[in-house]
Amino acid sequence: MGKARQIRSDIRVGSLEERLGLDPGSIRNPDGTDARSDKKLGTLRKEFADAKGRVVKTNPAISAQTLAKAAKAVESLNQPNATMRNGKRK
Repeated sequence: MGKARQIRSDIRVGSLEERLGLDPGSIRNPDGTDARSDKKLGTLRKEFADAKGRVVKTNPAISAQTLAKAAKAVESLNQPNATMRNGKRK
């Protein structure tokens, strides 16, 4: 079994969605729009830190289950000890 790895800030949103098993477009920008798949996680983290306290819009066409899954994934990414093991959450 390999060593657990921390999620790096230079991973791209598209690759992160694949690793976490999320639907494409699940990870959103702070304003509620779909994050580009070539956007880096570090940029997204910075944007969310800048937007803290503002209201985040959501797209009603996205299922509640997908939103909950994406919110859980993004929340865990903001924790300093977030790790991955073989492409899956530990």
